[in-house]
This record gives sequence, structure tokens and C-alpha cells, in this order.
Amino acid sequence: MSNHSKRTMTCEDAILTRPRGRYKASYIDAVYEYIGEKRTVNWHPEILRTRFDEYLKVAQQMETDPLPGMAPSSLFWLVADGYGYIGDVDVRHYLIDSLRRYGGHIGYKIRPSCRRRGYGARICRLGIEQARLLGIGDILITCDDDNIGSAKIIEANGGILQDRIDNNRGVLTRRYWIRAEG
Repeated sequence: MSNHSKRTMTCEDAILTRPRGRYKASYIDAVYEYIGEKRTVNWHPEILRTRFDEYLKVAQQMETDPLPGMAPSSLFWLVADGYGYIGDVDVRHYLIDSLRRYGGHIGYKIRPSCRRRGYGARICRLGIEQARLLGIGDILITCDDDNIGSAKIIEANGGILQDRIDNNRGVLTRRYWIRAEG
């Protein structure tokens, strides 16, 4: 292959997909990364290794049959050929009281080894597009007040800061709205 035909992958090459077995290994690797930074994970990597199909089924069921006290949501993974899982975005179909305070319509994360490369802005933008496809007008997105990177991503995607509130989590929560286009 000549140098002219080689192309470096950019964040724009990453696409959203539903969680699938094809990306199992890279997803499990990312879960270990999340654990390494003390994040709470819903499924331990060793359980994922043996019960991945069950994980996929539960993720799909959240769209139509969420757990008690949760809103229906659609989960998407940001992936790239040759790399696999980069991050995920959870699009909540409507807001329940707890999501109005923390979480909002869109929650996203990028695995630590892929941060600071533009993937956060991309996954947020693609999550907004998915919310629009679901018919969501005004979109609420929240982040911790000290998460400057996430705040910049939300603002770059049209988020307007409504307020900062105390959710008894040790850090204020910023609540941003992305208004329906007019």
C-alpha cells in the first residue's frame, strides 16, 4: 500500500452500533479500564466473559421493559474498525424525577485509553441525533461540576447551562439543555 492510500483513523471514523458480540473482547478490556479508575460497573468482566449474551439481552430489554424505577433507554456503542469498543451512550426516552436531577436524557462515557481524541464530542453529537430520532425535543444532559472536559463537550454540542445543583454526591451537578430546533 502506498503512503497516499494510508489514512490515519480519526474520531469521525467511529460509528454508533448496538452492543454486539463482535466487540465483546474490546468491551471487556474497557470495563477493566473503568474499574481501574474506580467507576462503578454493572457487569464484572469475568461475568461478561461467560454471560455476554445475557448482558446483550438485558441491554436490549431496557428499551421496552426497564428495571423498576428506571426510564426506558437505548444503548449504543461507539466503535471503530480495527479497534472495537471506544465508548457508549445511553439515550433515555423520557425523564423521570431522578434523571431531571442527575443523568438527563443522554449519558455517555469514553474508555480511558481513548480520551482526549475527540471521541467524547462525537459520541455526544451522535447521542443527540439518536434522541432526536426518538422524538425528544429539548434534551437534558448533566455532568459533574468538576468534569471540565464533559462540560466543554456538552457546550460544544449546543448545551446551555441551566444551573448547578447539589445532588448530595460531594460535587455539584451541572444541568444543560439542548433546545429543540425551531
